[in-house]
Order: sequence, then structure tokens, then C-alpha cells
Amino acid sequence: MQIIDIALSIWGALPLVFNIMGGLALFMFAMYRLRETLGKVSGARVTRILEKVSNNPVKGMFAGTAATIMTQSSSITVLTLIGFVNAGIMTFRQSVNIMLGSEIGTTVVAQIVAFEVGMAYWPLIATGFFVRAFSRKERTKLIGDVVFSLGLMFLGMDFIKQGAAPLASSPVFVDTMSSFGTNPLVGILVGAILAGITNSSAGTVSLVIALGRSGLVSLPAGIALVLGANIGTTFFELFAGIGATSPAKRTALAQALINIVGVTLFFPFLAPYANVVALTASDLPRQIANAHTIFNVIVSLALIPVVGGLVRLCEIIIPDKPGEIIGKHMFDDEMLHYPQAALLEAEHELTRTADITIQMIQLSRMALLDRNLQNAQRVMKLDREVEENCRATERFLDKIKDDHLNDSSILWRTKLLAVIVDIRRVGDLASNIAEFASERVNRDITFSDTGVSDLNRMFDLAEEAYSTAVQSLKTKNADLARQTERLEEQIDAMERELKAGHISRMEAGVCNPKADTIFVETVRNLERIGDHADSIALDVIAEY
Repeated sequence: MQIIDIALSIWGALPLVFNIMGGLALFMFAMYRLRETLGKVSGARVTRILEKVSNNPVKGMFAGTAATIMTQSSSITVLTLIGFVNAGIMTFRQSVNIMLGSEIGTTVVAQIVAFEVGMAYWPLIATGFFVRAFSRKERTKLIGDVVFSLGLMFLGMDFIKQGAAPLASSPVFVDTMSSFGTNPLVGILVGAILAGITNSSAGTVSLVIALGRSGLVSLPAGIALVLGANIGTTFFELFAGIGATSPAKRTALAQALINIVGVTLFFPFLAPYANVVALTASDLPRQIANAHTIFNVIVSLALIPVVGGLVRLCEIIIPDKPGEIIGKHMFDDEMLHYPQAALLEAEHELTRTADITIQMIQLSRMALLDRNLQNAQRVMKLDREVEENCRATERFLDKIKDDHLNDSSILWRTKLLAVIVDIRRVGDLASNIAEFASERVNRDITFSDTGVSDLNRMFDLAEEAYSTAVQSLKTKNADLARQTERLEEQIDAMERELKAGHISRMEAGVCNPKADTIFVETVRNLERIGDHADSIALDVIAEY
């Protein structure tokens, strides 16, 4: 009979469990959807904010706050920072400055869900859905997604509240929740575990707010759970740092230390802190949200003067590895958590590789016309670097998922894959000319003065066209792209002119017959460099 009673009790509790778990799952889904949508809307802007951050801790903190508000995920911000540091784009100290701001930015969700909206989530869901369904403009659709996600978040919170309300009559549950206030260390541990499992401090804090709305958690207990959530959210970042470079590992460690130090500083003063927070609002959900915000703001501001000490501590715990290569490429797989950042850094890597091919054109010219074998060998070495860079960038772009990008970014990703082919081929063409240079030296082939002059003119025009195309790619300047198109037309005309002149000199016996193939093939390779410059320009014009 006792077993039957226990079974009936469990069966009766299942609807409550499903309501709470289902509500939490719906809330987390809505939050992830909101993050994904915000990433599509503001991703490139956030990436540029992070890239331009200086060593100034205050500016870095503001940048981190802005970036996290736009993405609504401190975890994504920190993972992106790990990728930036791993790629050598950002120093470890700069990442710590930004991290302090991300701690503040992540509190916005809690402030939003602390509002008591009643049944307003239904109008939000309906409005978001119909805006998404009937709008033709992508930006308007994304706004609809944001509204829809906010409605789902409030709906999830309501489900949690409804599911948790009957638990108020359970002495065991009430006593357990009360113990988090009287024994805050347990509450901190539980909060850390919940945040670690959900990989979201915002989700855990929102759950605590929902429990507070049902009267199931006191303010001291809620604060303990919130402080624990700040620690638990660092677990995933620590895991992500495994296998990264030493500076990137320090970035993950610093995130954990910031939160652990903050909680340690607040722990002895939890009771007076709860009394102060109680003065900030009349309702418990808002008090819990305020406790979360005030904690993160105070900790971030308090750590600004000691950022240098935190950096040095992390460097002592995780020293540099001998022979470790940092920043081989301007991207890292950790950036894939933030697809817009990944796309932009792949673009930067591509333009950096394009600069190498410009250098190859210049070196191949000196190798051929000055009979310089050393420059020819340098071109061959750079060609291997270009080939490796292009393959790595192509693999990285293939990993970026289209469903995490807006329509414009999806198209640009496709164009970048095409640009990779153009840059790789330009490197090959410069290598061809370097091989001609080696052949010219080995076979002691001479060019006529007119032939040298013609090749110099062709090199000038091809290099100008390709450099202009690369610059248009870097700056997204359609006018430069159109200028490239005009230069390419001049290259085509010059190719015909130079070939005709070469034939005339050959017939007149002015040119060395041995130079025929090298001269003609060099002109042809330079003309093809112009074609690839034009191809890059067309991609820029089509996009911008």
C-alpha cells in the first residue's frame, strides 16, 4: 500500500514537473532564438566593436557591455574573445577589459523578464508571427522574430510560474528553498550547477525570478542562486579553452576568476546586501533582477583598477609554451559560436592573403626582368603560404552555417568562396612568371629593350588593377571596383598591342627567338591576373 501511495504521489507530481521543465525549455528555446536573431541583425557591428577595442579598461568594458547587450549572451562574447586571442587579433589584456563589460550586458534578460506582463505574451507572439509571415523585407522579418521570441520567453516564464505555484504547499520544497537563504553556500552551489547544465546564467536567473513570482524563493535564497549562476556560466568557456593557445586559455580562466572573486567578495555580506537590494523595488522578481545587475556592475567596476594584477596572475597560472604559434590565421573555430564574427575574420584573412599575392606579383617582376633567382625562390615560398591560407579559409567558411546568417551575409559568404579561387589563381600565375624567370637565367635568354619596356608597362597595369580590386574588397568600395573593370579593359587592349609588337620584332629579327615563349606567356599570365581582378571587382559591385 505504501508503494502505491508513493507511486500515486509521483504520478500526481508529474504535471508540475512537466510544466516547470517545459516552461524552462520553452524559455531557453526563445532565448536562443532571440540571440540568433540579434546576431543576424547586429553581428557585424558587434564584431567591429570588439576588433577596435583598445587597452583602455573603461573603453573595453563599455565595448563588452554593448556587444553582450546586442547578442544577449556573455558566453558567446567570451567564446568569441577566446577565438580572437587564439588568432592573435586581440591581446589577452584587451579580452579581460571586454569581459568585465560582458558581465554587465548579460543582466539585461533578467531585467526584461522581471516585468509582469500578464497575458501580454499572446499579443507579442501573434504580432511577431504575423510580421514575420507577411513582411517582404528581411530586417522587418528579423524584428518580427525578436518580438516573437520575447513573447515566447514571457510565455515560458508563465508556464514555470504555474507549474511551481502548487509547490508552495509542499513543506519539503519550501524548506529546501529556504535553506538556500540560511545556508547560502548550498544555494550558490545549486545555482552554479543549474547554470552549468543550461550553459546560461540568464536562463538560471530567469528561473529564479519565476520561482520568486510564485513566492517559492526568498530574496536571500534568490541572491545565493544568482551568485552561483555567475560561476556556473563559466564552465563551458573553461572547457572551450582546452586545446587553445596559452593566451586563449588565460581568457577562459580570467572569466572564471572574475566571477569567483566577485562571489567571494560578496559572500560575507549577503545579508546586508539583500537588505539594500530590497530597497530598490517593491516586488521580489525585480529585486532578484536588480541583485543580479548590481552584483555584476559592482564587480566589474571594482576590478578595473586591478586588471593588470588579474592578467599577471593568469599568466603565472598558465605560462607561455615554448615554440607556441599564435595568430597563424586571423580566425579560430571558437568564433563559429558567433557566425558574423567568423565571417568577418575569414574576410580579413582573405584580404591579408591577397596582400601576399600582390607582393608575389612585385617579386616575380623583379625576378624576371632583373634576372633575380632569389626573388623567384621567394615567390615559390609565398605561393605555398597562399595555398595553405586559401585552403584554411575555405574550410573555415564551409563551417559557417547559413541558418545563423542573414540573407546578405549568406550571399557574401558565397562570394568570398569565389574570391578565394581568384586569389589562389593569382598566386599561381605569379609563380608561373617566377618559373619563367628561372628559365630565363638558366638558359641565358635576353629581352630587347623594347620588350623589357613593354613588360614593365604590362606589369604596372596588372598590378594596379589587382591592387585596386583588393582595396575595393577591403573597403567595400564599388567605385574602386568599377575602376578595376576599366583597368582590366586596358589590360586586354595592351595584351593585343604587346603581342602584335612582339611578332613584328620577331619578324624583323630584333628579338631573341628563345624569348618568344617566355614573353608571350608572361603577357598572357598578366592578362589573366587582370581577369581575376575583374572577377573580384564584380563580386564587390554585386554586393555593394
